[in-house]
Amino acid sequence: MSRLPHYTTIASNVFNAYLDSEINLDEFLQKLREIEMQVNHDEEEETYKVLWFRFFEGDPLQTTIQDIEKDLTDPSHPNSRILLQGILMGLQAGELEVNCS
Repeated sequence: MSRLPHYTTIASNVFNAYLDSEINLDEFLQKLREIEMQVNHDEEEETYKVLWFRFFEGDPLQTTIQDIEKDLTDPSHPNSRILLQGILMGLQAGELEVNCS
């Protein structure tokens, strides 16, 4: 696991743009994937790194872009609301972490 604090501001901006309805789900996911591609480019290793997020202190999950896509695709599913609340709580507290492994 590698913590990537220099990507936190970029990711926060993407999450906020989605929460503020400035971008739709597809654009949101694409922007997150672009961050992941940049991380892989910066890491200069042959193994592909998966980007994951921890939204607030004590968050036990390692939420990947695939997890976000799965949970937000169906807004009526309880996981969608739980994820959105976790994202919002983490952004408001300034506790978002960007990691890769």
